[in-house]
Amino acid sequence: LIGVERRIEIVTPTFAQQLLIEAVDDAGPYDHLPLHHRRGLIPDLARLSSLLGDHLATAEDLLRLPVADERTAKRNEMAKVIARFEAEKARLGVVDYADLIRLAHRLVTSTPRVVEDLRSRYGFVVLDEYQDTSPAQRMLLQAAFGDGFPVLAVGDGDQTIYEWRGASLENFEGFPEHFATAGGDPAPTLPLTLNRRSGTTILEVANAIRAEVDGRQREPLRPLEDAPPDHVVTRWFRTAQQEADAIADLLIEAHADGTPWNDMAVLFRKNADIALVRDSLEAAGVPNEVASTGGLLGIPEIVELHAWLRALDDPTDGVAVARLLTGSRYRLGLADLRAVHEHVGRDEDLPIGLIEALGELDAMTGLRPEALDALTDFHERYHSFLVDAQGVSIVELVRRILDALDAWRDIESLPPARSLSTRLNLYRFLDLAESWSPLEGRPSLPGFLDHLALMAEDHPEELDTARISGEDAVTLLTIHRAKGLEWDVVVLPALIEGTFPSRMRRSEDPFTHAAELPLDLRLDRDAFPALTEAMPEKERKALLRTRHTAQEWRLGYVAVTRARRHLHLSGAYWYGTPTPRKTPAKPSQLLEVARSVPGVDDDGGPLEPGDRPDTLRPPLRGEGPDPLFGDDGPTAALRMAIADPGAPRETARHLGVTEAYDRAVDEFQDMLFSLPEPADDDQAPA
Repeated sequence: LIGVERRIEIVTPTFAQQLLIEAVDDAGPYDHLPLHHRRGLIPDLARLSSLLGDHLATAEDLLRLPVADERTAKRNEMAKVIARFEAEKARLGVVDYADLIRLAHRLVTSTPRVVEDLRSRYGFVVLDEYQDTSPAQRMLLQAAFGDGFPVLAVGDGDQTIYEWRGASLENFEGFPEHFATAGGDPAPTLPLTLNRRSGTTILEVANAIRAEVDGRQREPLRPLEDAPPDHVVTRWFRTAQQEADAIADLLIEAHADGTPWNDMAVLFRKNADIALVRDSLEAAGVPNEVASTGGLLGIPEIVELHAWLRALDDPTDGVAVARLLTGSRYRLGLADLRAVHEHVGRDEDLPIGLIEALGELDAMTGLRPEALDALTDFHERYHSFLVDAQGVSIVELVRRILDALDAWRDIESLPPARSLSTRLNLYRFLDLAESWSPLEGRPSLPGFLDHLALMAEDHPEELDTARISGEDAVTLLTIHRAKGLEWDVVVLPALIEGTFPSRMRRSEDPFTHAAELPLDLRLDRDAFPALTEAMPEKERKALLRTRHTAQEWRLGYVAVTRARRHLHLSGAYWYGTPTPRKTPAKPSQLLEVARSVPGVDDDGGPLEPGDRPDTLRPPLRGEGPDPLFGDDGPTAALRMAIADPGAPRETARHLGVTEAYDRAVDEFQDMLFSLPEPADDDQAPA
C-alpha cells in the first residue's frame, strides 16, 4: 500500500551511523561541515536524523527552510547528508525505527480502510509505558485509535527518562485531550499509587526525589500494608576506591544473609564509573556481569581480545600490538620492546611496523632468551590467526583466538567467582560478534571494529533494557538500561555534584546548534521551553538547563525504585582512575535529599577530603593458591622476601630450580646496572 515490503530489514542505531559515515562521503562537497572531525560529526547527524523521525519530518523539510547564517547553512548541509542517508537505506531495502513509525503513520492516514480493519479487530487498546512514546508515535496512535475509540494508557510521567532519544512528557500529560471520549470530554485519569515492589523507606526516598522534579504536588507512592521491612543507607567516603571496596563488602554481607548474587545490582549514571567497582568486586571474589557494551569494552579480558582483532586488521597498530606483548600472556617489559623498537627505526627512509619487525628477530640484538621465545610465539600465532581471518566469520575468528590461547582453560583455573564473571563477559562479546552482520557484503573485520568503535563512543545499546544472563552474578549496568528491572539489593554509587544529577553537556537550543530541530518542525513545540531567537542565549540555556535537571531527577526516581528491600546510596571526595581529579567532589543534591528522609541510615562520612591520593586502584586481596607459593599467594611470598632476603633462594632450592633462580637474579641485576644514572638537578632539562 505504501511501497514497502512486509519483511523489510530493520537496522539498529549503530548500523544507521555506519550508513551516515558513507553518506558523508557521498553527499559533498561541503563548505560548513567539520570534515576534519568526522567522528564528532556523525553523532550530530544521527541526532538530527532521529529528531526528524520523532516529529514526522524529513530532510526535505529542512532543505526548504531559509539559509540565513553559519548555523542554518551547516544544518542545510547536514540535511543533504541525511537525504543521502535516506536514499541509501532505500537502495539497501532497510529501515530504522523512526522509518517504521513514519511509514505506519503514512499508511493509516492515507488508507482509511486500514484504520477500519484495525478497529474492527479490537474492542479496546492498552498502551503500556506510555511515557516513553515520541510525538510521532502519539500521532500514529491518534490516527489509528483517536476520535473516542476506547484507549487505556498506563504509565508514569515521572519515569520519562528517554527524552534524549525522543520520548515526550507532553504525550503523557496531554493524553486526556489527545484521546478524548466519544463525547469530546477529556479522558479521565486514575492515579495508581500502590507500589507492590518496594518497602516503606525506599518509597519515602522516591517520593522526596519526585518532589524535586518540578515542585508540583503529587499523590505519594505507598507500599503494601504487609510490605516487609526495608533498609536505606547513605554513605560518604574519602576515595572512590574506599567506596568500591565498601560496595564489595556489603554485597558479600547480603549474600551471606541469603540474598542470591543475581538479586543484587550496582547501577551507574555513567559507564566510566563501572571499572573501579568491577575491579573491587573481582578482587573480593564477587561474581559479576557487565550488562553494558560501553562498560564491556573496558574489561581486561575483552580489551586483550579487542587488541588481537585490531592488530589482525591493521598490523601497523602499534598500540594494540604493544598491549598484547606487555599483557597477561607474554608479559614483556619495556626493556624487551626497546630492542624491537630500535630495529623498527633503524632505517628512517624505509620504516617498518612492529609486526614486520618480528619477522626479523634473528637480526635483533639485546633480546633476553625468554623475550625471544615470547616474540617468536606471538609472531607465529599472529600469522596463524591472520590466515583464519581470511576465511571464517568474525565470531569463529574470536573463538579460534580464545581456543588457541587456551583462554577457557585459564578461565577455569581462576577462583570460582572470577571465573564466572570472565565467562559471562566473554559470552556477551561472542554474542555481539555473532549477531553483527553488515548491511551489504560479507561480514568483515574492519567493519566489525568500526561497529565496536561506534558503540564505545555513543553507547546506543542504552536505548534498550539490558538482557541479564540469569547466572548467579551481581549485575553492573547504567540506570537507563535498568528501566523495568528490579533487585532485592540496589547500590547507587558516585552520587557527586555534576555526575548525578549530571550537568547539561550541550543544550537542545536550535538557535545555537545545527543538530537540533527547528521549533517550527517540532510536534511538541507547545510543551517545549518557549525559546526565541531574540532571547539572549544565556536565558535560553537556563530554560533548557531546568528541563535537563528535571530529566535527571526523574532518572533518580527510576533508580531508587529498582530496589525492593535494600537501597544503598553513596559517594566520595576523590574520583578519577587511575589518576584522581584535581579537586575533591561534593555530595550531589540527590544524595542530600535521600539523607534528609526520616528512617534513612546516614553514616555521616569523613568531614574532610584529606590530601589528594596518588592513585585509585583496587588492592590485591583475595589471592588464590599459587603453584609456587602455596595457599598464601605471591604477595605473601614478597613480604617474606623483604623480611628475609635469603628466603626466595631457599624456596628455589626446595623446588629444585636453584640454577634457574640464580640466572634470573643475575639477568635482573644486569638490567638494573645498565640503567642510566638519574640526572643531577642542575643538569635536568628545564
